[in-house]
Amino acid sequence: MQFFYCPQCGRRLDSRPFGDDGTTPWCSHCHKPYFEIFPVVAITMVVDELDEVALLKQKYLSSDYYNFVSGYVQPGETAEACAVREVREEIGVTARSLHFICSHWVEDQQMLLLGFMAKAEKTDFTLSGEVDEAVWLPAAQALEKVYPVGNITHTMLAQYLKAQKQPEGARCNI
Repeated sequence: MQFFYCPQCGRRLDSRPFGDDGTTPWCSHCHKPYFEIFPVVAITMVVDELDEVALLKQKYLSSDYYNFVSGYVQPGETAEACAVREVREEIGVTARSLHFICSHWVEDQQMLLLGFMAKAEKTDFTLSGEVDEAVWLPAAQALEKVYPVGNITHTMLAQYLKAQKQPEGARCNI
């Protein structure tokens, strides 16, 4: 979202050079820049002790592909807290550990996805109303069920599988 009026005082914004960011919307009254804002989503690959991955089917997203737990980062919330909260809310699983994997810009939706991996104990799912189905699948099988190459779910799974093939001492921390 681009600002045209100051959200503090309501005055129309001017434009002025602002450091390395170039011309930026600026409130001359409040003396503040207002950069464009966009939604941020935490997407979390949940992996159990058997190296199975939790996959969700959410028909409002796709009837063909499974995806990972995801949700919008709320004001005042860190991306990590959002990832843990969404895992608990959507599938009823408690994340034991969380690691950042990658980010992905979704141009057509103008949003930033932040990808995490969470370790959790395998348990039965307790699904929220947003989730139509959830399954635990071995990671290699899961790769066939998610969105194709170019999607963050595919990227995260492929990185995880690549790391699993490396000798124990050479594994990257994803």
